[in-house]
Amino acid sequence: MLNKLLEKQTGNINMEIDTLYNKEAEENIIAICLTSQEKLGIIVNELSPQDFFDRQLRTIFENIQVLAKKGKQVDIVTLTEQLRFSEQLEQSGGKEKLQELIDNIITVANYKQLIKIIIKYSKKRFLSSILKECEGLLEKQEDVDDVLKYIENTITTKLLSKTTTNLNSLASGFMDVIDEVEKVVYSKDKIFGLSTGFPKLDKTISGLCKGRLYIIGARARVGKSAIAQQIAEYVAQEHNVLFHSLEMKVSQYTKRSVFRRAKINNDMIASTTTNKNVLFEKVASVGDSLVNLNLFIDDNTKCTLSTVEKNIIKMQQDKGSCDLVVIDYIQLMQSDNKYQQDRREKIGDISTGLKRLALKYDVPIIALAQLSRALEARPDKRPILSDLKESGDLEQDADVVIGLYRDEIYNPHNKGTAEVIVLKNREGACRVIPYYFNGSVTEFMEVKEI
Repeated sequence: MLNKLLEKQTGNINMEIDTLYNKEAEENIIAICLTSQEKLGIIVNELSPQDFFDRQLRTIFENIQVLAKKGKQVDIVTLTEQLRFSEQLEQSGGKEKLQELIDNIITVANYKQLIKIIIKYSKKRFLSSILKECEGLLEKQEDVDDVLKYIENTITTKLLSKTTTNLNSLASGFMDVIDEVEKVVYSKDKIFGLSTGFPKLDKTISGLCKGRLYIIGARARVGKSAIAQQIAEYVAQEHNVLFHSLEMKVSQYTKRSVFRRAKINNDMIASTTTNKNVLFEKVASVGDSLVNLNLFIDDNTKCTLSTVEKNIIKMQQDKGSCDLVVIDYIQLMQSDNKYQQDRREKIGDISTGLKRLALKYDVPIIALAQLSRALEARPDKRPILSDLKESGDLEQDADVVIGLYRDEIYNPHNKGTAEVIVLKNREGACRVIPYYFNGSVTEFMEVKEI
């Protein structure tokens, strides 16, 4: 059914009525206002009555706004009374129209996308009216400069009337803090965001919080992808996760995941002494836990910020939400600007763009990053913030920066010794967390305190 709402977004723009509004989107957004008090506030702030083409729906929305601004509950009963009070009940279609809208509701989860659709068509109608007026003025042989000035003034006035600000009082911010604290107090995990599956890391960074950008940096073959996969799969048990794999195809990713879960490796498969039946049983035993994950992988190597944004929107439409995004890894992403040559500038733009997407879609984003070779020249090979390769924007944009260190790479006798180093934590302390790394199955495990 959702496709029906979205199908009118494509195609050539013309002046026919059916190309200048989406009836289903307008009806559905009104129904959401009547059934979801939580989403009502966002809708009335984003839309105006003029954004509705249908006269009945425009009238209904006007009265919804009246109730919302008074802080009153909006439902079929209160809205009916408001329409009766404003003497607009009959022209709105009456209580029967309101009930019909509720009965035919298509989707609630994708209300933000419906808002965008309605605004898009509202802008198209606005531009259509300007074009018609300008055509009439030119036919009257009006001065071209006067017509241009008219266009400029009209558009400016329209933009100013639609402009909203992001100015908020400390009171509203305080309420957000209260909500966060309440969530932590009553949460079993005692963290603000999604759990990573690593308790000590969660405690340090407060989990994966909405709107934040997390950078995990390491040299090649230290385990960036491994720890990102573990986090993604843990979150995907209960939440929808988008994973952009720019280094591995889905088949490679799946193989690594199966081997880690089944505790097998390539040597066991290649060995002539391995009991094949036992091996197959191990692989089969992890099937259910793997296929039931809400994990969706895009292995297209030509990944840009636009690609990520489109996938977020697609998941919101199809799955109802996108709760975590993982990028493996940021230096392999491509710029939307094909003419951009400076690599440092490109990485900086991508980093800033990922932070923007995190804020725009209220989702935590984990971006893996390759660290600079400068690390190898130091006696202490543990990563520091300045090791973030090619761009200082990575450090600036990130809310949390994590460095990975495995001592066995430089000191083979310290097999399995690893560290997860929180190098930057915008809202908390930095610390070193000891880990054990099982290289045979590429698995990180927190070391238990004795």
